[in-house]
Amino acid sequence: MNKYILGDTIMPTLKKEMNLVDYPVPEEVRVMEGEHPAFGKVFQRTSRYKADKIKRISEVRHDVGGTLVGTVILIMCEDNYDFPFIMANIAFAPGEGGKDKMFVEINYMPFIKDEESTRKYIDPLRGWREAIDKIPSEPISGLGGEPGEFIRDSISPFQYLRFVPVDYLDQVIDLTKQFFEIFLDFWRKAEPIKDIQRREKIAAFRREYNRHILEEDPSGRASIEAFGKEKALLSFENTVFL
Repeated sequence: MNKYILGDTIMPTLKKEMNLVDYPVPEEVRVMEGEHPAFGKVFQRTSRYKADKIKRISEVRHDVGGTLVGTVILIMCEDNYDFPFIMANIAFAPGEGGKDKMFVEINYMPFIKDEESTRKYIDPLRGWREAIDKIPSEPISGLGGEPGEFIRDSISPFQYLRFVPVDYLDQVIDLTKQFFEIFLDFWRKAEPIKDIQRREKIAAFRREYNRHILEEDPSGRASIEAFGKEKALLSFENTVFL
């Protein structure tokens, strides 16, 4: 089984449709190895790209102690656009009876929770969310601890975070392709923000998010534990910060 199927499926489409250009991360971030006290050896390899309207697209292939192996794709728009932060993570974990299960997280986080963001970026995804909710799954809770207050309050109400039986891999991949097609439509139609107040609110949210994400999000805390705070911060600055 190809445990990096997310990257191998989605990145070629993004490279073709968005004319991505390489935007290398610092060498210390490109390949990182560490030891997590609970999960054991941790490995990640990062590739990064730029495109029109896009600050960066990061593809991170990770292996957390052999128990969570997969790919994360993160997309941040340039500061003068308002389409959501996009994150998709499909990884494989041991399940019952020797059969893997999938850790599936798909998040699209508008920078402002208001009627305009709902109309532009939430409503077009309602049908997609209804479809993925029909796949048998189980909730994920407590993995890496709970997020801090600011991060918890900023989570999109449409975030999908579930364990899914590996039997449904094809359906998950098909729906992930659909999700990125919707994102590409957002990207193609995006226009620079004209409302100065809206732009200032988004800039303020970006600053607060970047201030909290490393130490308040479970993924940030796990990165600190595996790689140390200095290297984890450098990684987040180059891949996760908005």
